[in-house]
Amino acid sequence: MPIPAPDRTRPLRFDYDEPHRALLVEWADGTSHHIPFAVLRRACPCAVCAGEMGLPGRFAADAELGAGEDDLADIGLVGAYGLNAVWADGHSTGIYTFERLRELGERTGVT
Repeated sequence: MPIPAPDRTRPLRFDYDEPHRALLVEWADGTSHHIPFAVLRRACPCAVCAGEMGLPGRFAADAELGAGEDDLADIGLVGAYGLNAVWADGHSTGIYTFERLRELGERTGVT
């Protein structure tokens, strides 16, 4: 019997995997993902990073990460739909929906 779609995007746990510099996400369907901090940062959905109103974002012009840009300082839930990341460089405006985190996890590998 297939797993209901909501379980694919319902996280049970978030944690830091500091040795691998990755965010660990355990999902209700039994899948776990390690999303590298650099991948997570480049996928920041905020207007500054992703762009808005037809203007390119921060990583469209220069994909290189500067000091602290991929050092995850803190994470926190945003309602029942997403996760906010705070980076060591002070950036904190991106909200990663659970759907987006699942996509990133599937692209970077299942553990």
